[in-house]
Amino acid sequence: MKPQLCLLPLVGLITAGATAPKDPNANSREHMIAGMTTVFKAWDKDGDGRLSRAELTAMMDAFFQRVTQHLPNREMTQDLDRQRQEMIAYYMSQDTNHDGYLTLDELLKQPLANFDCMDQNRDGKLTREEIFSGMDRCGTVNLEDYAPKN
Repeated sequence: MKPQLCLLPLVGLITAGATAPKDPNANSREHMIAGMTTVFKAWDKDGDGRLSRAELTAMMDAFFQRVTQHLPNREMTQDLDRQRQEMIAYYMSQDTNHDGYLTLDELLKQPLANFDCMDQNRDGKLTREEIFSGMDRCGTVNLEDYAPKN
């Protein structure tokens, strides 16, 4: 199954909003764009305005390295490695012009489409209710794919 991770930035908004001090702009469209822009620029190591597969892989490796630090043996599991590979493939599939690079516009396209679908009152901000109701209506992520397997 092809991973569908477009909602991860939105899911991040839920958790950030649950633990961070109440910032009225924390769940806004502009906040999401600013956050993704910051991450994009940080990983665009050569400053060319695009993420190469190598830059994207380095970003995913760093993310999963942080994840493994919270595991008892601090080692990458087969399941985590599979998820890492799927995320790299997913993000590279967002390269809509097929030039081998991911631009910020390409990176933002699907998450912003999901955001706009969830933003029922069109105020540029998402409430918890909009996010959770939108996951059924707009979502492209199946949370069951990421639930622990028994």
